[in-house]
Amino acid sequence: MEDYKEIRELLKPRRDIKASDELRRKVRMVFDNERKNRMLKNWVFGGISLSAVAAVLLLVFIPSGMSAKEILSQAIEAMRKCESIKMVVEARTRPIENFRYICLDDEFVTHHIDIAVIDSLLSWRIDKGERVAMSNGKDIYTWIPSVKLGLHLSDTGNENVLGYMANLLTPRRILEAELQNCINNSNAEYTVTKSGSEIILTIHAEAQGNFDNPYLLNSSISESENVRRYIIDANSKELKSATVSVISKGREIEVLKVLSINYDSHNHNHNLSRPDDIKFVETKNQPMGLKGLNAEEAATAVLNAFTDWDEAILDRAMIHEVSDATYKEQFSGAKLISIGRSFTSGSGHSTFVPYTLNLHDGTVQRHNIALQKTDSGGWIVVGGL
Repeated sequence: MEDYKEIRELLKPRRDIKASDELRRKVRMVFDNERKNRMLKNWVFGGISLSAVAAVLLLVFIPSGMSAKEILSQAIEAMRKCESIKMVVEARTRPIENFRYICLDDEFVTHHIDIAVIDSLLSWRIDKGERVAMSNGKDIYTWIPSVKLGLHLSDTGNENVLGYMANLLTPRRILEAELQNCINNSNAEYTVTKSGSEIILTIHAEAQGNFDNPYLLNSSISESENVRRYIIDANSKELKSATVSVISKGREIEVLKVLSINYDSHNHNHNLSRPDDIKFVETKNQPMGLKGLNAEEAATAVLNAFTDWDEAILDRAMIHEVSDATYKEQFSGAKLISIGRSFTSGSGHSTFVPYTLNLHDGTVQRHNIALQKTDSGGWIVVGGL
């Protein structure tokens, strides 16, 4: 591919080597974490954006004789060079929404990102005001400070929780990360130029997913036609700035911008410890789910259970601690008015069911409840409330 040649010419040290499909498969097996509890881990308190897992960050130019162990060693060594970073990013989103979610009509929300390599593990924390996530390099914790409740996610990748922002955790490797995205997404178009001491990388990517129903279109960066622009130092390969714009109705709308990056910020304190006042719920044991029902029947069962807050039904479809802390006050006593026909949208695994509820305070809520099936075939709620 001609784009590969141009990118390889701009990457140093130069290596005109193309990894085989088999080698890529083996590397992915090393880098990928198990997705056993995908539905719960994508949920993270039922955010309405349910984007697909972003492409895995891989080293692209790999000599065919290297073993997986050697590849991992090089990846760890690359992270050691990036020991401490502070970053400020703005995105069009909502402070309490999940980190993948964007909305073209929302105002910019400031995200403070701390990154550090501790004992060869990439640790990070992202704070957007009403939602926080962090990782110690092994497990991920995400929480909502206002309800003092969070989820402990094990065996999951950064991309599963952060979506596009996972790329920013290793900014010196943004070229490799984006090139791997290009390999996985044949619809992406690359433009690479060099101006003085800077590499300018521009990617134009089509929306990923099925949008026969456009409900999730433009709700995440991956689920939108987008243009990603990076300015990278040609010598250090450090990311200097970045923007992401969504193309909607023939015009570009900027949805994300990196305002500042402070590399090797040893003199700055990094808050990478878990808070003591947050209760973290383990997600290894997911709810059983509602079995033997179609999507409309499962949605009806859950929404009808709100009237008397029937935990015998609700605890089979939602994590008890989460529903009790975030939904009970608003939805207890609600009465179901109507249910619509189920549909799918985007690149995720959710089924959406339109509903109309009469809440206990007399207001009417119309939305789409998001359901997913567990490995055992039961429906659980993953958003839309």
